[in-house]
Amino acid sequence: AICTSTFCAFYHLVAFALLQVGGNMSLRCLGFCGVDESVDVELLKLLGARYPRAEFGVLFREGKEGTPRYPSDEWVRDLATTAAAASPPVRLAAHLCGRRLSDLLDRGDVSWVRQHIVPLGFRRIQVNATRVNGVELPDKAAAAKNLLAAIQELQEVEWIVQANDETKELWEPLATVATPPFNAALLFDASCGCGKLSSRYPAPPANGIRCGYAGGLGPTTVVDAIRALRTGVARGRVIWLDMESGVRSMADGRDIFDIAKAAAVCKALEAESWEDRSPIMELVPPPPLPSNVQVSGHPLLAHKLTLMRDQSTPVREFRSLLREVTFHVGYEATSGLRTAQRSDVVSPSGPVPADKACRVAEMIALVPIMRAGLGMVEAMLELLPNAVVHHLGMFRARTGRPIEYYSRLPRNSTCDLAFVLEPLIATAATVSAAVSKLKGWGAGKIVVLSVLVSRAGLCELQKLHPEVTVHAVQVDDELKDDRCLLPGLGDAGDRQFGTPAGNPLSKSVLGPAFTEVCGVARGPEDADGRTAKRARVTPTMTPSPSLGPQDEPVTKVLGDLALYSGLDDIPPPSPVESSATQLTTHDGAFGPAPARMNWGAPTPELRGPVLATSRHRNQRNAIGAHSGGYSIYRALAVMSNSLDEAYTPKFGRTTPVARIGPFPKWADRKAIVTIDPYGHAISEGFAPWLERGYDVRPTIAVTKAHIELPECKDALRLGRLTADGAVLSPDGQSFVTKAAIEPVWYLPGVAERFGVPEQRLREAIFEETNSMYPELLTRHDIKLFLPPIGGMTVYIWGDPEKIPDESVELTVRVHDECNGSDVFGSDICTCRPYLTHAIEECIRTAQRGGTGIVVYFRKEGRALGEVTKYLVYNMRKRQEGGDRASEYFNCTKEVAGVTDTRFQVLMPDVLHWLGVTKIHRFISMSDMKYDAIVSTGIKIVERVEIPPEMVPSDAQVEITAKVFAGYHGGKAYEGAKDKSALDTVKGREYSAATTYGKSVTEGGGALGTAQGPGVCKRPAGPPGAVAASGRS
Repeated sequence: AICTSTFCAFYHLVAFALLQVGGNMSLRCLGFCGVDESVDVELLKLLGARYPRAEFGVLFREGKEGTPRYPSDEWVRDLATTAAAASPPVRLAAHLCGRRLSDLLDRGDVSWVRQHIVPLGFRRIQVNATRVNGVELPDKAAAAKNLLAAIQELQEVEWIVQANDETKELWEPLATVATPPFNAALLFDASCGCGKLSSRYPAPPANGIRCGYAGGLGPTTVVDAIRALRTGVARGRVIWLDMESGVRSMADGRDIFDIAKAAAVCKALEAESWEDRSPIMELVPPPPLPSNVQVSGHPLLAHKLTLMRDQSTPVREFRSLLREVTFHVGYEATSGLRTAQRSDVVSPSGPVPADKACRVAEMIALVPIMRAGLGMVEAMLELLPNAVVHHLGMFRARTGRPIEYYSRLPRNSTCDLAFVLEPLIATAATVSAAVSKLKGWGAGKIVVLSVLVSRAGLCELQKLHPEVTVHAVQVDDELKDDRCLLPGLGDAGDRQFGTPAGNPLSKSVLGPAFTEVCGVARGPEDADGRTAKRARVTPTMTPSPSLGPQDEPVTKVLGDLALYSGLDDIPPPSPVESSATQLTTHDGAFGPAPARMNWGAPTPELRGPVLATSRHRNQRNAIGAHSGGYSIYRALAVMSNSLDEAYTPKFGRTTPVARIGPFPKWADRKAIVTIDPYGHAISEGFAPWLERGYDVRPTIAVTKAHIELPECKDALRLGRLTADGAVLSPDGQSFVTKAAIEPVWYLPGVAERFGVPEQRLREAIFEETNSMYPELLTRHDIKLFLPPIGGMTVYIWGDPEKIPDESVELTVRVHDECNGSDVFGSDICTCRPYLTHAIEECIRTAQRGGTGIVVYFRKEGRALGEVTKYLVYNMRKRQEGGDRASEYFNCTKEVAGVTDTRFQVLMPDVLHWLGVTKIHRFISMSDMKYDAIVSTGIKIVERVEIPPEMVPSDAQVEITAKVFAGYHGGKAYEGAKDKSALDTVKGREYSAATTYGKSVTEGGGALGTAQGPGVCKRPAGPPGAVAASGRS
């Protein structure tokens, strides 16, 4: 005997092999490119409704709008509205040509596509990178990289690359890579878009990338082409066909899109069959249904399901049919209910014997999976009026993983029998997750009620939950590419509730989201709900509008970079709906319309501001809140009425005290992914947004200060430093420029740094923050995240404007916070001594005419936190043999499970923000920091270790372990590279004593130095003047 799930897998393998032999080929869609104003959009809607696989392609080429094959912006909007309102929605594809495509391939700029094409409902985008389409590519290798980046960045659309000899450098990498992007496809067109019929068709690549064919197709040629493909290279594949010239005609001297020719092509293909099922497939019987599945064979139910499948069935009738079908399926599913006898029943004719009177003896719960399952509740309540109803809100994410957004299962009450109501089961991922949740809740028995199910989904459900019974009306054998049933009945939720399938221009769906569609600015709506038309602003460089005296920036650092070409594309802030609190939001749903964010754009205007305040909930383009963890204190201030949540700060006089930037790396979306490079200049770079009423907040503040450290005074007294009255005063004060920086993460860039998909990064943060940020999973249209972690502070000695000049000496230390040492002088580590040593080096560099930088990161305890750090201290001191260099890293791993989570790969961003390209003296021994910096292209000339005399006795363990592990030690720490040093260097020991009188006397016994045996141990007492001052 073979189990059903195994047989299913075997069946699909055999079927696939037979498909390769039997010539099976299917058409996923049929593309008609070049639709324009010569055809009424209502006719396209009718043709799309009659042939749902028909797809209409719109050519976008700047300067040709309104000419044949290139429709006007207004017509495109009309088409998008009509297509989205159709049932099913009409398929649309965008064919990019000319400058729009050149910008994408030359610079990797997808902002126009993201802002103007995707919102209109185009789900496929074709790249026509040929000369006849107005595209010249001087650097095709760079264009290929930018195209791949665009494919990876905009994963919500399918990218089609026109494949021919002229575009070989673009499409060949996609055809040869082992695993192509799931949203990439190739259209083979040897004529380069000129409409010449191909004499032969290339075979689809072996890596499985989706393919289509074009070139000279039309009513008279399409049948021969489809037959040649089915018996030739496309045998066993799912492809599409595309045509343009073949469906055009001349009428009254005008070049028109001929809807009659398009209809003729559809009729011809329908006669040939969209689905070509090989007769040999009949030799392979479908796998048997799992034993726990009960499929109704009732002819009336089959009749009603047929009506439900029909796309012309109106919403009201669909709901009624679903209710009827549910009632009858539920009637069969309840045939095994447990009952108990009743002896208290009296009929009009007398008492009813107990063996003829009964009642349902089980506690029953109905659990609809929202929203589609809601339509099954009423019918089941008619059958089981005493059943309780518990709702589960779930949906399937792009990755196929179910996402739960609502659950109110009572904690202390369960049921004997739970009926899960789900009209359609495709992959079974969602229903399986619901069953698992009900099992964990404690449901005694679970029965799934459905209308239409897939064979693969049933096999999967049986494999995971073999004890669960499923009742359904029919089984579909196939799933489409998007994991939906084929032929199916559409989206059961949309069919029940009449919701528009993503109508992008419906006032009820997106409201004021579109600030500009296809280059036409949209303004306030007229009284009748339509948008008032306004003339497009001619791009002339004008300065930002003047603001009030409290908003006008006192200093400016961006120069011409802050100039705007026009202001009409900045939408007005949308009002906040406060009648309900949203648990989360979803991309594509009503309400959210995030402000433009094109990370890495060359100007503030093109990029857009970071919006993360609660005032702009619909237009936020960042997940999280400003100030990270301190946002909780803001909440307390609002809650206690100490702060008016509507208050808007005045930033005019808060502008930077020094000019930092702009630098080329600010426009490199790969170089800076963890901070906003314009974060210190928002009142300059985003003045128009502020004037419109947006609450844009700085994420960087640049100020100046005089720093007074005991170590500097000691260095003056001992002669290590000399006062010059400019950098260092005679009383030990040094003059610095300093910048406080809050993190702003560009999620695609952060994921790329770690070499993982963006989705994996989002899921990890979501899960490890205990679901604090659900929008990481529900809002893929938002790419920014303000993590609740500490930021950093940059201290600069000398002129900040000299930093980019590689001929000027630059000293740098990147320092990770250690509060116990840095502030209170704890001698268990070298943090404060190394920090003060770096400050001295920065002062001396500035006095020589150079610049010194110390970047102070808030990464306490190797970013594991101070609590974890102190736990590690206790383990180190209490382990057998005391605190030893050989166990230094092991103790951290024993406590935290990892030795370090600072991930220096994110650290160099701040150096690129400062304009650093060359570091002459790097004050650090860390190999991780050094490797992270040089890997980004920054040159380091010299690495400077901490002087041995500055290392405290108890810190010898740390320095020995680090040098042995690979830290740069120079000649001073050669001894630490010997393994014997790990066993000889020892720190203090702690006992189990907790009484103060005992514990205060512990802590002696530090032995050995990182320089190795034979080196004289430093005298007892403070480790030189530096460390002594640090503890005072």
